[in-house]
Amino acid sequence: MNVLDPLCLSQRRMPVKQILTGLSRFQRILLVADGTVTEMLEQYLAEKIKVLKIYEKIEPDTAQIHSRHRDYLRQGDTGPVLEREVLLQGQNTLQHWIHAESTIVLNHLTQGFRTDLLASREPIGRLWEKYQIETFKTLLDFEKRPAGKLAEHFGISPTDTVISRTYDVYSGGRLIMIITETFPAHFFQD
Repeated sequence: MNVLDPLCLSQRRMPVKQILTGLSRFQRILLVADGTVTEMLEQYLAEKIKVLKIYEKIEPDTAQIHSRHRDYLRQGDTGPVLEREVLLQGQNTLQHWIHAESTIVLNHLTQGFRTDLLASREPIGRLWEKYQIETFKTLLDFEKRPAGKLAEHFGISPTDTVISRTYDVYSGGRLIMIITETFPAHFFQD
């Protein structure tokens, strides 16, 4: 079934009850909303959010990208992809709020957007606004699991629970990126 098919809207993917159990209202919003996470965080935290880049690499071959994201690519989503790992960080507190992994199909973006994505520390949502990119997002997966190696970014134990969502982003009917956003389960409690 085509992801952009209007019939899919009635079959929108939602987290299973097990993942939603014990979450605050804001955590639930972070998981299912299709708005920019940066804007929601800034309103909730009353603090400007900036990007701290951890890793960024252009891969010419999609076979080499993160397997979780590779599984969501479709035929025609070829060419170089940017693999990017960032932290959304409070500008004043320097607190790391969300870890994000992105796989970005570079040939499906304008040159200006690509340049800013590589050169700036602006969150992706702000770049969508700057370049007036209309987007359509589809939620693909939700997960509750131990933090593991992500623990070091949040100052938590590797056994502490983190919550994540993975979604794809389309513009003009073409896949432009797949994003996984993760945060500790104890963050954003009401």
